[in-house]
Amino acid sequence: MERERKVLAEKERIEKGGPDHEKIKKLGKLFVRDRLKLYFDDEQPFYETGLFANNLNERLPADGVVAGTGKIDDRIAYFIASDFTVKAGSMGKYHSEKVLRIQESAIRGKRPLIYLIDSSGGRIDEAGGYHVEKYSGGKIFYNHSVLSGRVPQIAVLYGPCFAGTAYMPVFSDFVVMVDKISGMAIASPRMVQMATGQKVDVEELGGATMHTSKSGSADFIAKSEEEAAQIVKKLLTYLPDNFEAKLPEFPSVEPTRDSKEIDNIIPQEPNRAYDVRKLIESIVDGDSFLEIKANFAKELVTGFARLNGKTVGIVANQPMQKGGAIFPESADKGAKFVWTCDAYNIPLLYLCDTPGFMVGTKVEQEGILRKGRNFIFASSCANVPKICVIVRKAYGAGIYAMAGPAYEPDTTIALPSAEIAIMGPEAAINAVYYNKIRAVEDPQEREELVKKLRDEYRAGYDTFKLAGELVVDDLIVPSELRKELISRYETFENKDFPLPARKHSTILS
Repeated sequence: MERERKVLAEKERIEKGGPDHEKIKKLGKLFVRDRLKLYFDDEQPFYETGLFANNLNERLPADGVVAGTGKIDDRIAYFIASDFTVKAGSMGKYHSEKVLRIQESAIRGKRPLIYLIDSSGGRIDEAGGYHVEKYSGGKIFYNHSVLSGRVPQIAVLYGPCFAGTAYMPVFSDFVVMVDKISGMAIASPRMVQMATGQKVDVEELGGATMHTSKSGSADFIAKSEEEAAQIVKKLLTYLPDNFEAKLPEFPSVEPTRDSKEIDNIIPQEPNRAYDVRKLIESIVDGDSFLEIKANFAKELVTGFARLNGKTVGIVANQPMQKGGAIFPESADKGAKFVWTCDAYNIPLLYLCDTPGFMVGTKVEQEGILRKGRNFIFASSCANVPKICVIVRKAYGAGIYAMAGPAYEPDTTIALPSAEIAIMGPEAAINAVYYNKIRAVEDPQEREELVKKLRDEYRAGYDTFKLAGELVVDDLIVPSELRKELISRYETFENKDFPLPARKHSTILS
């Protein structure tokens, strides 16, 4: 009994955490063990690995990290959670080893891995090369890489994370940042000032607003720890346990908007803006759309939804933002999302309404060709069930990135508003007939000529003509779109379309 009492007493001491409880209260943050209660089912506690790590050093209980497994909505998940009360959650030798062991358990156990990060980085005062040895903190990113596409990895940030702990989230599939208190950057503001002379605070350098709206390194911004936990729980409802597992299924729910509204949502004029989210709400199960990177590259909408209770990944041009043109940032966003969906066998739905890739010196300097290539590459190689719906404009190479007919979608559907062409009528007429138009001096005659040429050009890509030439597989009425999609995805549920053999491509998306 004495032996048992001693173990339980030591366990109780360790579970109280470190000395900095007042510090986290002032910062408005939860103690790590209270934070974990937001995630895991009440009726079954989480189970820890390495609770007694570094237990001979009473100042470092559990060596500053809680790691183990638990159930989230009755699904087993692995977790790694920093304890900020222990030396600001910094990573020492045993802390890092616990992270590595849980990562390796996730590789073997093939379950999702949740990182709850609130760490100041590596412990500089610990002597030795634990960050570069073969089995050391430096191997964390190797394990991240091996895990990538094998099991879902989700990171949540609760404080400023610099250097190594800033890489942990960006190696993950999805990143949630708690507003005002979290941040991530290669170096702290103090180090930035030492290296460059620039004075900057955490929020400007790498805060939640910056990373969700400018860098695109984070997917969600949460107003509170409770909201962050809800985002993670909701996200998991769309994801499998691993790349070979079945996707979660739920009872079918009627759309938030009546499918009969679709024809009114899409304007008659090809250049008039509308919110593509309204179209999505008319197609997918009610309240099932979870937008990914909602504040970044808003000209492209990406997210998960359910269609007849089954997960689907949506890639949609957004005419409300920059006319739905594809910019370098949105190409990056699209490529990453498509590649993630393909990794976890999530069917893809493309809603195409774009004038194509943006042009000009600025976007060329920002790598529009290279990043556009990545988007096209991801859409080309994704061999999950994928359907392309030509909603309205499909000009230039934009239709390539949006998995048009030549990019092996399982079907291409056109709505009556669809237009497929090399470029829009105004640009085409200006390119081909510029001199002819300029030669007409009378303004009225010039206007009539432009209208005539525009109508002739439009006739070349009339929707009925394209359907008749089998450029698209089907032309359907908008009110039937949801039913058509449900039926077609069911048809391709057992899709088997292996790509030609190779080790891997030379293109990194």
